[in-house]
Amino acid sequence: MTVTAERMPALYLSHGAPPLADDPVWPGELAAWSAGLPRPRAILMVSAHWEEAPLALGATETVPLVYDFWGFPEHYYRVRYAAPGAPELAENVRKLLRG
Repeated sequence: MTVTAERMPALYLSHGAPPLADDPVWPGELAAWSAGLPRPRAILMVSAHWEEAPLALGATETVPLVYDFWGFPEHYYRVRYAAPGAPELAENVRKLLRG
């Protein structure tokens, strides 16, 4: 995959539930589907799990993964995802929201 300056598609992906990561088909389908997409410079994720007033922008720098579920097998709570922060994207979003 190469980084592109083209307009990226807007996608909606429901995260499902933690056990979907162990599904024998679903992760492979996502990987195959994503192989045909251009590589983005950053990803903006909007979540209804974070309800703040006023609106909050998070993860402008690398932060620990937040586990907002419970009652699943222990191995789901050991997953780590060190997503890089995107302070420039956060600033662009902040400017758009002020408008």
